[in-house]
Amino acid sequence: MTVYRYALEQLYADQDFEWVVDTIPAVVAWVPGDSRPKRSQPFRFPLRHTVGQYTSTHQLELTWDIGQLRAQDPTVSQRAKRLRTGKTVQREHLAELAAYGLTLVAISVLMPRRRVVAMNNGVAPDFLFDVTPNRLSGVEAAGRSRGGWGALNAVGNGTPKKRGKRKQLLARTDIAEVSLSLWCASPRASVMEQVKP
Repeated sequence: MTVYRYALEQLYADQDFEWVVDTIPAVVAWVPGDSRPKRSQPFRFPLRHTVGQYTSTHQLELTWDIGQLRAQDPTVSQRAKRLRTGKTVQREHLAELAAYGLTLVAISVLMPRRRVVAMNNGVAPDFLFDVTPNRLSGVEAAGRSRGGWGALNAVGNGTPKKRGKRKQLLARTDIAEVSLSLWCASPRASVMEQVKP
């Protein structure tokens, strides 16, 4: 098993500021969880990584230095606290925003030198590497606060009432390359899966 160690402040170098700045407060608010043992660094996520027919199991060890994060965004602590306590209109989007930030981490770790150039508005994939019409390339992200692997499997595979993200992405003819990035906070679990090609 490979252990990937990643300092969250590195995300400012690995991806463009616009995509990072609004996700980091959510990661800082969401990842530690509510119990004391979960609040100590490094924050460990079991990570299933699938490329083609090959699946490997890794561990992502996430850390951050709040002083270094503040150097990039002086309001990061205040915004994280507001998200954690629910004193913001973004409170219902905490898992989504944190999953975006963690997806940027996964891209930086598992797809070195790939940089997000745009975000889709309301359609998959969320993050785009290539915006060429009918040849889109990117990563779709989703986060769940609870449920671990079961919750992530339901997102990816679907349920009897809802088609999963995997099938949704495969059905799209305008996407040339796409991966699925799924995150759960309790218990911690994560998936990075190449869906196309």
